[in-house]
Amino acid sequence: MISVIGAGPIGCYAASLLGKKDDITVYEQKETVGKPVQCTGIVTSTIDNVVDIKHCVVNKVDTIKIIAPNKKFIDVHMKNPNYILDREILDSHFFNKAVDGGVNFEFGAKFKDYRKGKLLINKTEIKTDVLIGADGPFSRVARKTDLYGDRKMMTAMQYRVKGQIEQGLVEIHLGYGCFGWVVPESDNTARVGVIDYKPPGIYLNKLLGLKEYKLLENQSGMVPVYNPKLKTQKNNVFLIGDAATQVKAATHGGLISGLMAAQELSKSFRDYEKKWKKRIGKELWFSLMIRKRLDRYDNNKYNKLIEMFRKRELKDILENIDRDYPSKLILKLLLREPRLLGFI
Repeated sequence: MISVIGAGPIGCYAASLLGKKDDITVYEQKETVGKPVQCTGIVTSTIDNVVDIKHCVVNKVDTIKIIAPNKKFIDVHMKNPNYILDREILDSHFFNKAVDGGVNFEFGAKFKDYRKGKLLINKTEIKTDVLIGADGPFSRVARKTDLYGDRKMMTAMQYRVKGQIEQGLVEIHLGYGCFGWVVPESDNTARVGVIDYKPPGIYLNKLLGLKEYKLLENQSGMVPVYNPKLKTQKNNVFLIGDAATQVKAATHGGLISGLMAAQELSKSFRDYEKKWKKRIGKELWFSLMIRKRLDRYDNNKYNKLIEMFRKRELKDILENIDRDYPSKLILKLLLREPRLLGFI
């Protein structure tokens, strides 16, 4: 018997892979999947090499406009487009995939404790052979099994808005918390948000004030910062996705890395931590190092950085290397422009 706590896309995907060979149940404390939406929903085309979710795509963008605090900017025209996902459809996709694979689901089922191979769900004790925590950044599974460790959280505040939107363009605004964004769903709807270590409401209000928007929906949430020292397995307990902090700290995306970790978990329980770190650990570490460096930048340094990247040869590198692989990006940038060492 395998028990998964959390029916988000990572938990459901892991269950769908494991359900083909084991008796598996997913426990979700909410009454349904897909809500509330707490995600920007932008991924690189790398996801095509991991899973097929093309029917979940509501928009494709081929340009990222990175705007410095002094309003100078660079337009990065990507070789491969980024996808904007409908998170409700995405969550339903992985839920249906798991159901089709024979996975059982229990909703309104709150995980409370785990001791000696027994779960406490609501007020009922349930025996299990394997426990998988896919229950988000504040994972109760991690807390109850001494796997929580040292975690740092960031607050992502986002609104879904209506207004005049440039459909093929993502805006990244530096100097708004860690950064702000405008991610288009269509030519009249977008997701506008900011992320920072402290609640970034003041920055979000400034970003929303740059244009005339009608607020439609609050989609805020918490995002964990990757901790390479965190243990993600202990005996027959495993953590995955946000519960394992498997998130790119530079861009705060965790969908692709979480799906990859789910694939590694389905191959081997015994070597899970070793295998997922071999596959994605290096890139998550490089992303963390980039985030730590960016956290030390002030507006003046961001202005200088954007000015340097206005050079064609550096923009070429940004346009042709997938940001899911920051190790390759950093190496090529330094070889092309050694002065970047001053920033790194």
